[in-house]
Amino acid sequence: MFWSRYIDIEYTALLRECGGKMHLRDSQYQKAHTDFFEAFKNYDESGSPRRTACLKYLVLASMLMKSNINPFDSQEAKPYKNDREIIAMTNLVNAYQSSDIDQFQNIIKEHHDNVMGDTFIKEHIEDLLKNIRTEVLIKVIKPYTRIKIEYVGEVLGVPLHEVTIATYSSYSNL
Repeated sequence: MFWSRYIDIEYTALLRECGGKMHLRDSQYQKAHTDFFEAFKNYDESGSPRRTACLKYLVLASMLMKSNINPFDSQEAKPYKNDREIIAMTNLVNAYQSSDIDQFQNIIKEHHDNVMGDTFIKEHIEDLLKNIRTEVLIKVIKPYTRIKIEYVGEVLGVPLHEVTIATYSSYSNL
């Protein structure tokens, strides 16, 4: 009976994880967040090491859906907040939520293997960078009627051609 329950939990977790990945790739961030959270809880209950990866994916989904709620505030995730496999994601979500682009990029550089070593996370990092750059761009240009593109590029830490692209995509968010 014990093995049957264990297998059911693992199977359910695997299905939820796959569903979360599917939803995230389709930009259905809320559904992905729900699936990753359920997968994380099931993996955690079964003692599976996959819980760490699912928690990272949960954090990723949380950032992509632009949630102001820190995923580590939940009682299920809180014990893993300072886990050495998770600490980079903990710091990444803090930098992301505070729109600290320098800290965000430094965390990716310092923890490159931990963050970019996961191909699923790696394929969504550009989306996160675009979102955080857009947030910073809006904060920088909003109070001005005129601003130099060079200054914006300096603040964002990106080449001028990327500033132009970011400016056009951010204009609709003002």
